[in-house]
Amino acid sequence: MKPYYYSPNHSQRAALAALSLLLFPTFFPSLFGPLGRASPSIFSEWNAPKPRHLHLLEAALSTQSSVEHQIKVWAPLGNQGWKHCPEEPKSASSTPKGSNGYIQVFLDGGLNQQKMGICDAVAVAKILNATLVLPHLEVNPVWQDSSSFEEIFDVDHFLDVLRDEVSIVKELPSEFSWSSREYYATGIRPTRIKTAPVHAPAEWYLANVLPTMQSYGIAAISPFSHRLSFDNMPESIQRLRCKVNFQALAFVPHIRELGEALVNRLCNPPIRNQNTDSQEGTDDLDKQGAGKFVVLHLRFDKGRVLKSQFTDEELRLQGRCPLTPEEIGLLLAALGFNNSTRLYLASHKVYGGEARISTLRRLFPLMEDKKSLTSAEERAKVEGKASLSAAVDYYVSMQSDIFISASPGNMHNALVCHRAYMNLKTIRPSMTLLSKLFLNKSMQWSEFQQAVLDGHKNRQGQIRLRKEKQSIYTYPAPDCMCQA
Repeated sequence: MKPYYYSPNHSQRAALAALSLLLFPTFFPSLFGPLGRASPSIFSEWNAPKPRHLHLLEAALSTQSSVEHQIKVWAPLGNQGWKHCPEEPKSASSTPKGSNGYIQVFLDGGLNQQKMGICDAVAVAKILNATLVLPHLEVNPVWQDSSSFEEIFDVDHFLDVLRDEVSIVKELPSEFSWSSREYYATGIRPTRIKTAPVHAPAEWYLANVLPTMQSYGIAAISPFSHRLSFDNMPESIQRLRCKVNFQALAFVPHIRELGEALVNRLCNPPIRNQNTDSQEGTDDLDKQGAGKFVVLHLRFDKGRVLKSQFTDEELRLQGRCPLTPEEIGLLLAALGFNNSTRLYLASHKVYGGEARISTLRRLFPLMEDKKSLTSAEERAKVEGKASLSAAVDYYVSMQSDIFISASPGNMHNALVCHRAYMNLKTIRPSMTLLSKLFLNKSMQWSEFQQAVLDGHKNRQGQIRLRKEKQSIYTYPAPDCMCQA
């Protein structure tokens, strides 16, 4: 007698699969619970988080901003007494002539860290009177983006802007073709400089890199990120770093074109169907933000939170926790932005997916991103390439009326710097103030809003002078700007 094996039919298998799906969270609750107060669960896109500040959210949703407040919130910055420095006429001594050899740099990090490295590489080439080879951009270990310099930046524009400053070549001549990334990865090489200290002075390069370059005709510096000091530099070197940052590093045409398409669609949205009776009271409010938009850079730094030895409350009190989408939405609402505000989300990927930003979308239903504003065909050249995608977001951010970031980082710092240089309104959230406000569960909306407004009066793009050891790529004055 043959043994009997039970074989469920199709409908029974479907029922079993559905039951398993329902019971899965019961047997494995840790997968559906939050990893920490600042981090969503592994399956967070299945599990929309509940608002943590419900009383503030309900008040924000029911409160209408006044016309006067809207006029103030959208008002551009006034003259702050700083301007772009006039281009100094080039003397024969400042024009590059001769060359002590070739210099190569290998840059890691994301887009904005690499931009800083490029600026520093040009400066080091000037210090050494060397010929710079277009910097090599390493594959980003986080985003796995292998985009090259030529795929991100307009090379011809870069060379043209700097032609009277530094000698730059697209590639090495044939006699130095052996000096490649692969060559330095396979052994100890006498032409590689791997001991450059962080924020090294100009003298270090003259003492340690110049002799190698003179002996072999070439020197390759790796690692190179953050390897040039911000202090005690000649004014000409500082101005050169600024020139590279703000003038020479333009994105390739297809990035600018996609960015411009996004800006046009944000400024000129389709006309919504309007109910005359219901719209009559909000027309004046909507007019204040017509043709304008805010860029929100939203990034969750989950690694920093998960690896920290502190509790979430301690992190928050130190201002070290990134704002959640809910919290950044409440901040914007308290500052006076209403539900007719067009908000562009600049982010590689929101950790937690659409569920994580559902509360933010309730506050700002006109929130957009690259995918909502463009077709797959339009995005084809940047899809799956984090650096190119970040470049598009950077371009849109520079065209926005207001920029705000949920947490400090290279993108935040780069845009705070560039927008300060252009005198554009940029809101810098006071993380320590906001952490105290959000930890106070009894605070009412009116009190919360007043505290936010008072705490951010001088955090909306006002020029802050760079102090010793601070980055020229965060604070452009006084190195990159002149007093009017």
